[in-house]
This record gives sequence, structure tokens and C-alpha cells, in this order.
Amino acid sequence: MSLVSLSLLIRNSSPLLQNILLSVVTIVLVILGVETAVGWIHDAGQKQPATPTGPQYAGPAYDSSYAFDEFLGRKPIPNHTFVWAKTLDGKPFIQIPMKVDSFSRRITPFADSAQTVRNKYALFFGCSFTYGDAVRDNETMPYYFQKANADVQAYNYGFFGYSPRHALARLQHQNVVQQVAQKDGIGIYTYIEDHVNRSIPSVGWIGMYDGYFPDIDEKTMQTQGVYRFAHPLKYRFGMMLFKSKVRQHFAMDFPFVYRPKDYELTANLIKATEDEYKKQFKNDKFYVILYPDALKKDSPMPALLKERGIKVLDYRQLFPYPAKQYQLTYDGHPNPEAHRLLMEQLTKDFKKQGVL
Repeated sequence: MSLVSLSLLIRNSSPLLQNILLSVVTIVLVILGVETAVGWIHDAGQKQPATPTGPQYAGPAYDSSYAFDEFLGRKPIPNHTFVWAKTLDGKPFIQIPMKVDSFSRRITPFADSAQTVRNKYALFFGCSFTYGDAVRDNETMPYYFQKANADVQAYNYGFFGYSPRHALARLQHQNVVQQVAQKDGIGIYTYIEDHVNRSIPSVGWIGMYDGYFPDIDEKTMQTQGVYRFAHPLKYRFGMMLFKSKVRQHFAMDFPFVYRPKDYELTANLIKATEDEYKKQFKNDKFYVILYPDALKKDSPMPALLKERGIKVLDYRQLFPYPAKQYQLTYDGHPNPEAHRLLMEQLTKDFKKQGVL
């Protein structure tokens, strides 16, 4: 609609409609003005050469690690080795091969070549913490758990950017039982507080993952296709907000803070995941690990999970995280020592409880 047409529409409308249209136009113009002004400030700041304060890392190219999936949105490329690579000050620095099997699971190698009878399974669901972002195949949480338990074979169902939506979609749309050789075992979901904004989803997460994650019917807890295709208008609006200069300049996300209903939804997704696990594997040995977190000590998630009858292993105080001694120097994710300590404690607790 041209400005002339808009002017004629306002002039020929009733006084009430004129007021409404003028208010809408004014609001739109103010928003555009603020966006433009902040955009100038933001872009000017981006153009100013920053003085390096430390090592300048770049990479990795995550785009080459995943393929499209009609229910998960993105999954590890099957039968593929993704090379996680970074440069330091423009020069090759580190290359980490990440091997994936035919079921899009990161391969968990055995700790030795001994022919051990592994008659139990351990399914690990979660995000990059579970998958092992920036660590080698023999430095992940599933690897250290498998190493400490000679009769267990660990299966890694995590991936970069995954959430409770993905764990639920896996179990609802795949026959996971047929992917596992053993008949008895346990399911483990590793929770971090950032899973809340992925479950909602927040504007930041819509933009970062480009809407390629499972859609969910919140009433039935049934995953149904991919978010960006199931909700094209919501996806486009979310991307518009994500690309906003105002949002970028002030490093904002929407919603600004987690609301009670956001935690409720996340807990419901994890509960639905437990239910699907029980249906497939015919046992109730499903556990949620609360990852060490020094920043979210007042999270309501532990109570919400326990209210739903979920078995929780609260490791938030096991070691300080985030903290330099437990983070990779070239990446913000946990280092191998953090993975080892967590699995060491998990093994102790499982043996104490008679789970293993």
C-alpha cells in the first residue's frame, strides 16, 4: 500500500478508525526509527577495529556436521566423520574427528581391545555437552561411563543444540529398541538450564537453529514435524526479531527471562521423554542428570522434575561450572576432565543405588 493510498484511507475513515490507523502508523514509524538509529550505532561499533585481548580462535564449520531430518530438523550425518576444526590467529590450530554411525549416533569407542561381554545398555540423550562438543570420541561423557562399567555399552544420542524436544522426537518417531543390541539397561538425559529457551523456543533459539527443530503439540506432547514448516508465520516473525539491530546491540532475547510456564513446558517434555522410553524399553530406569551450574542455583527445575516422579541426580554442586579449570581453553564447552568427573560420580551413585 502506497503512502497516498494510506492517506486517503485515513482521511475517508470514521473518526474512531482514523485514530486507530494513526496510532498504528505512529507506532510502526517509531519502531522503524529506533531500529534505524540503533542500527547505525551498532554497525558503527562493529566497523571499529577491536584491539585483540587474547588468542583469536575461529571455527568450527558446524554446517558440515548435520543433515535434514523430517522430525528432528537436523541430525548428525549418518556414517560420517565430521572434523571439528578451529584456527588460531588465522592458522590451523586443532582438528578433532567425530565419528557417527548409521543411526546418527556419535560412536563411543571401547576403552581397550579386550573382548568384554557388554550385556547392558546406557542411552545418553542431551545436547552438545552429551555429544561432546570440541572433545574426541574417547573424551565424551558416554565414553567415560562405558570405560568405568565393563558390562555396559553406551549409545550417544546427543547432538549440537539439541533439547528435550529432540530426545522426545527420537523416541516417538524411531524404534530405538531395534537400534540397541542389549535388552536391559538405562536411559539418561543430561539437563542444562539453557534447555529451557530451546524448549519454548525463544527468539534467540529460533534464529540460531533457523527453526530446524521438532515442533510440539503442547497439549498432547506429540512431536509433529519441523517448527519452521509447521509455523511459518511464527518462524518469520521470530527471525525478524532475531535479526533486529536493537536485539543484537543490547544482546536481548525474547522472552527476557524464563517464566514459570517455560519451566513447566520443559519439565513436561522431559516427562514425556521418560514415558516414551518406558514404552519402548519396558523398564523405568530413566534418569535426569542436572549438570553442574554455578549460575542458576535457584532454578525450579529440580522440584518440577521430582513432582513428575522423575528420578533426578542433582550434580549442580559437583564442581564449579562455568569455570576455567573445567572448560576448554579454545571453546566454552566442558573439557574432558569435567566429563570424567561427572561420569565417575554417576557410576558411584548408580552402584550405591543398585542400578548397575
